[in-house]
Amino acid sequence: MQQQIEMEVAVREERGKNAARRLRLTGNVPATVYGLGKAPRAISVNTKAMTSVLKEPSGHNRVFNIKCDGVQEHAMAVDYQIDPVKHSLLHVDLLRVDVDKPVTVSVPIKAVGTAFGVKTEGGFEEMVSREVRIECLPLDIPESLEVDITDLHVGQAIRAKDLPASDKWTLADFEQKVLVHIMASRATGELAEEEEAEEEETEAQEQAE
Repeated sequence: MQQQIEMEVAVREERGKNAARRLRLTGNVPATVYGLGKAPRAISVNTKAMTSVLKEPSGHNRVFNIKCDGVQEHAMAVDYQIDPVKHSLLHVDLLRVDVDKPVTVSVPIKAVGTAFGVKTEGGFEEMVSREVRIECLPLDIPESLEVDITDLHVGQAIRAKDLPASDKWTLADFEQKVLVHIMASRATGELAEEEEAEEEETEAQEQAE
């Protein structure tokens, strides 16, 4: 179970670009929290604290325990804007969640081990999909899902349906979605084609004789 992130927030009284600019100068960033049938609330959060979380590979799946004016809510960052020049955080959208109800999220995929096809057959590993969608309770969202590629040969792949079973989450993605596969290098492919051509030529000569 992941640990909730305590986040102190404040009600944002002023709106507009100028107000947002002044707010950012104080080390805070404008945000909006919405969802669960409740009215949206304009709030502000600490820029440094929020940026630190969002920079994590699984930052968009972290559950915030936000407190504002005596009201405590759980929320997840579902969208945010970054300044294209300064690369600083401009705004965050937080979606309220019920920690007792499942959510559907995208989780990073992490390949573990060195494939047989890479080590022995001269192939190379290619990550086709870096995330997979799953359904689980908010506090059970894993930081990543590991796939063991040790036994993969050239031409073989691991698909979403091959992920290890878990009682914490269920797959919410296309079962045949390729996550990682082992490709033949160009040199390996050319050698295989040459060997195949030689075999065909030998067979043709034997038949002619």
